[in-house]
Amino acid sequence: MPGRAYLSEEAEEEERKDRDRLYELRGKLRELVDKRRVLLGEFHRLSDEQRVLYEARAPKEEEVERVHREYQELGHALSRARTARDAARHQLEESVAELREFQALNPRAESSRPEEIRREVAELERRQQTQTLSLTDENALIDRLRALTKRAEEAEKGKTRAEEREKRIHALEKVVAERLALARKAAEELPRLRAERDQRMQSIRGRLAASGELVSQIREKAKARGAAMDRVRTISAEIDGLEREADQLARNSRQRRDEARQAIGAYRQGVRATGSARGASDAQVADRQLEELLKRGRVTLRG
Repeated sequence: MPGRAYLSEEAEEEERKDRDRLYELRGKLRELVDKRRVLLGEFHRLSDEQRVLYEARAPKEEEVERVHREYQELGHALSRARTARDAARHQLEESVAELREFQALNPRAESSRPEEIRREVAELERRQQTQTLSLTDENALIDRLRALTKRAEEAEKGKTRAEEREKRIHALEKVVAERLALARKAAEELPRLRAERDQRMQSIRGRLAASGELVSQIREKAKARGAAMDRVRTISAEIDGLEREADQLARNSRQRRDEARQAIGAYRQGVRATGSARGASDAQVADRQLEELLKRGRVTLRG
């Protein structure tokens, strides 16, 4: 009976080289898998940090929007204040113009005071009653009384007109004062609104700078995350290549062993067939088949 069948020396050498290569591949695969695990951990860490930054960015953007709405509202209020100031100035100018026109058309009239004229009339009447006058002096006194009485009536009318004039001027001056106060108040409102609006603008710039810093950090995280994923893909491709190579080496080993088993099987079938057909001894048939296998280099015999 023949001894145990083994691979040929050439096949054994190939098997040894493939086995060494497999050990080398397994070591590289373990190293690459560990490296990929670390990179995936870094990728997930960067993703978590990026998500935290996104979540922190949203409230800041909402705050910027809120302050910007306040800035716009202050702008509208400033526009309304300018309109109110201009309207107050226009009304003030109209009131001043009306006052000046009235003063120009109704100048202050210089007239005698009715009380003084009445005292003079009373004095003349007392003289007329208590003194004896000549006809000429009495006529002159009567003419004087008539003139003074007429002047008294005119003075009363002038006094009434003066009082009406003063009342009208006082009313116009009151309107001027009121409109002047409104114009000043409207003018004083403008600097306050401008200051508040400028404060909102400074606040918006500061908040935008902070939000921009977050955006910059998010972009940096995204860039680092992309770089990590690129390295993961590169390592995964390298792992796939090494795994394909390892699979091919395993298939080669199985193929060599299958061929060896097939050769042994063919050898045994040949032994039985040749022995039965020619009636030769088993030893002779085995020797011929073995010689043929050795020529092919498929197997080697070891006792």
